[in-house]
Amino acid sequence: MTSPLIKKLVENLQADLRALSSESKRKYPPVKEAAESGLLKIRTVANRQDDILSGLLSSSSELIQPLILGCDTKNHKIVQICLLSVQRLVQHQAVSVTAASTIINMLWNLMEAGIEELKLLQTATLLITTNTVVQHDSLAKAVVLCFRLHFTKDSTTNNTASATVRQLVRVVYERVIAEDSLPTTEPQEPINYDQLKAGGRTAPHSLRPCAQDGYLLFQDFCHLVNADQPNWLVGMTEMTRTFGLELMESVLTSFPQIFHKHPEFSFLLKERVCQIIIKLFSPSLKYRHGVPNLSHSTGAPVEKPYFPIVMRLLRLVSVLIKHFYSLLVTECEIFLSLLVKFLDGDKPLWQRSLALEVLHTLSTQPNLIRCFCQSYDMKPHSTKIFRDIVNAIGSFIQSLFLSPVSTVSHTKGEKSPDTTGQSPSLVAGLPVGSGVTPQPAFTYRGVWIPIVYSVGANPGVAKAVFLEMLDKVEPPGIPEGYGMTVSFACLLDIVRSVQIVIEGESGTRLSSVADPKAGQKLPDGEKRLNEELINSSWCGVLAALSLLLDASTDETATESILKSQQTFVSLCGKMAMLTPRDAFITALCKASLPPHYTLTVLNSHTAVNPHKGPDVLRKISQDQESIERSQVVAVGTPLPSASTPAGSVQGSVMLTAKNIQSMRALLSVTHCHGGVLGTAWHLVLTTLQHLVWILGLKPSIGGSLQASKQATDGPNTVLTTAVMSDLPVLSAMLSRLFESSQYLDDVALHHLIDALCKLSAESMELAYSNREPSLFAVAKLLETGLVNLPRVEVLWKPVSNHLLEVCQHPHTAMRSWGAEAVTSLIKAALGHRYVPPLSENTRILSMILTPLQELSTITHSDVRQKQLECVLSALQNSGDSLGHGWPVVLAVLGAATDQGENLIRMAFQSLQLVVTDYLPIMPSPCMRICIEVAAKFGVQQQELNISLTSIGLLWNVSDFLFQNKDKIMVDDGQDGQQQQMPVFDSLWMTLFAQLGLLCVDSRPAVRKSAGQTLFSTITAHGDLLQNNTWTAVLWKVNTNFTGP
Repeated sequence: MTSPLIKKLVENLQADLRALSSESKRKYPPVKEAAESGLLKIRTVANRQDDILSGLLSSSSELIQPLILGCDTKNHKIVQICLLSVQRLVQHQAVSVTAASTIINMLWNLMEAGIEELKLLQTATLLITTNTVVQHDSLAKAVVLCFRLHFTKDSTTNNTASATVRQLVRVVYERVIAEDSLPTTEPQEPINYDQLKAGGRTAPHSLRPCAQDGYLLFQDFCHLVNADQPNWLVGMTEMTRTFGLELMESVLTSFPQIFHKHPEFSFLLKERVCQIIIKLFSPSLKYRHGVPNLSHSTGAPVEKPYFPIVMRLLRLVSVLIKHFYSLLVTECEIFLSLLVKFLDGDKPLWQRSLALEVLHTLSTQPNLIRCFCQSYDMKPHSTKIFRDIVNAIGSFIQSLFLSPVSTVSHTKGEKSPDTTGQSPSLVAGLPVGSGVTPQPAFTYRGVWIPIVYSVGANPGVAKAVFLEMLDKVEPPGIPEGYGMTVSFACLLDIVRSVQIVIEGESGTRLSSVADPKAGQKLPDGEKRLNEELINSSWCGVLAALSLLLDASTDETATESILKSQQTFVSLCGKMAMLTPRDAFITALCKASLPPHYTLTVLNSHTAVNPHKGPDVLRKISQDQESIERSQVVAVGTPLPSASTPAGSVQGSVMLTAKNIQSMRALLSVTHCHGGVLGTAWHLVLTTLQHLVWILGLKPSIGGSLQASKQATDGPNTVLTTAVMSDLPVLSAMLSRLFESSQYLDDVALHHLIDALCKLSAESMELAYSNREPSLFAVAKLLETGLVNLPRVEVLWKPVSNHLLEVCQHPHTAMRSWGAEAVTSLIKAALGHRYVPPLSENTRILSMILTPLQELSTITHSDVRQKQLECVLSALQNSGDSLGHGWPVVLAVLGAATDQGENLIRMAFQSLQLVVTDYLPIMPSPCMRICIEVAAKFGVQQQELNISLTSIGLLWNVSDFLFQNKDKIMVDDGQDGQQQQMPVFDSLWMTLFAQLGLLCVDSRPAVRKSAGQTLFSTITAHGDLLQNNTWTAVLWKVNTNFTGP
């Protein structure tokens, strides 16, 4: 049964032919006869009820004859009827290959006659897009027809033809894609490269039919752009390079898979497209902006670069590099070198801006950056393309500060006046007038360059402006600051791409937790690639970012720069590349400090290899200009250094908001990546020490820093309200930095401790000349020690040994804080819950208590006071866990008996606590030491009351011995050592001997009390001793009374 659509088609065709017959019966009888014959043919086909469409298709050559004759009349009304009828047949795919070829010829004749041009385009489009009956020469003729109409004078026809050409070109290559997706059993002929090189009208036989058409079409595009005659598109009378380049770009962008799949198409890229690009770039390379341009050979003027051509060539280069890099490695090296060359200062600003836009597009693609480095920079005798790109961008940024262009680029190519840009709303870096926000900008040595769009808001996205100006004939005006903005964005995206190549898109290729060995665990090839990426880029990136950071007046731009520097610190650290890591850390440190701040340790790390990075302006601007870029938030005095002459008066220094912002970045990078800093900890900590000094932050309990009232209220430090509210935040960030050291591995922790000890030693050296030292390092040693007590064995010896040195320093404040730090650590360590507990872990307990005992060798009373306060605190809070540490504690108390009255009283208070509370848990051998220490307090001559009270303590000890005889004797049996006298008897022997010594004291009150206690003890407990012990007691006591 015939479908309604086919019935409708038959009815419409019959109506068209009747209308054609009626319209031509008077002037064109042959057309009338042909139309009536066509009607008869249609009725004959329609009477076949089985398949009308196939009947129409097989008879299409006959059916179109009246239509062809009608078009030959050139009568507009007849032509319209005929074209409408042809379109009906085409839409229902009722046109054979032969009929299609005839229709193309008919359309060609109409085109040459200039009749119904829009209808022609419409018909040609339908004919080619509906199916594939139009191929080979007919297809070429249809394309040429549309090209010819594109260059008519009528704008409507021109624009419609342009769109039609683009559509038909797209259809040609869509056919190739569809053809490639179909399997074939035909044997594939080998590729004849000699035939490819020769060119010609014949397509390679190794290609299938649709691919042959695509090949010949693209080959002719190359010929036309190169101003040669086309081989396949016969009949072309006019063509512009700009349109040809656009069509080539469209094909390459939309159908890259064709060029990758078919070597014949790849050949066109290498041998045709690339050569054309290099040839057409010649004027741009030879032309030098602002100087006489004469050819070296002829002396004739050099052709000026033409904006529409250069822009389209650069678009094409961008496409080739992005989509066909693997096919064109050598050619891409040339293109990339050209892009770098286009950034030279002697090129027009519009040309430099276009090249920057292309480089920005490429820099956003990590895979391309990887390929550049692998193909060029890693090869021993190849051009270091990636390094050259980074350095060229840095040099471009430098050139804008050296030769600023404040007005937009002129359209006629004249050189713009070299005047310094001035901000319209800035005075001293601050907005003028109420509600006026300063425009983000860079300012350096009097040159003000605005940032024209938000950089860093969409990382990895390059938004070209001038590469999209396809309608422009003259070079457009380049807004002031546009080149700087694009190059800045380019730098940020290069850093981002390097990071993605090294760490992966998700950042998991290298451990997300700072791991100093992460880069060493990679396969050798990956490791060498990562190292080369950093080696090729770090000098240029650092130099350019440092200059921009110095010049930035915008907080957002500054933040982006700082983040990029932090990224490089992390990458270099993880790859164990120490020189670039330290260089970036130094840059962050310098940005945190006031301009011209004298810091020797930073100056030793600023050398950048001149062969790797551009000669960027590295000298810091004058103080006034630095202040203009950012608001001053603090004024303070610099921290004296070893190079500062003693007694000299140092002027004030000013910290800006940018300094504080940089300080935050420095704290952030050390907090997040402390594990990879290694020896660079010293750089960071030195900087932080100077900053907290300028801000007036002083150490407080636990090692944290707080603003001291003396500092903020005094004449030497002036802080704004903004920074006053920031101080607690900065202090908390500092504390979190050192608290995070608990997550460092043991090696990284040692680097941190070594740096703090070195910094503290420098402060000690300074304090010897009686200048006020910084206590930052000592305070942070304490803070670091407190959070790392779970691995006390790793840090205890280096930390405690250094703090003991500090405790011996002649400077009171330094010595006092050293004692505070070491005693605080001891108290915290004794209170920490170890597994096994300290009472069962003799080695760790001994290690913790050793510094406490060594404090007894220090003669300074303030240190000894903190030592005794520590002992008392330990007894009150951790006495139960002292175990085998009792000898040390008792020795410390005994050593205080030769000190002043205050220290003796403090020590005796602890001894009383020991005798009162801890004798039951004290090991039996330690009781003898306790008795001897109590006797020492009895013997001391400074405090009579303490001497008398100590005798009372001995009486308490005797009571304890009497009441705990069984326990002591059991402990003695468990000891397992052969002794001449049992421990129990030995303790009584010691007790009686010490009382005997006190009985001969020079003070009567002591002698009387000791004698009464001795005899009372013998009377009360003498029956507990064995006979031989009695003999020894009588002999010993008698000796004490009578002397030797």
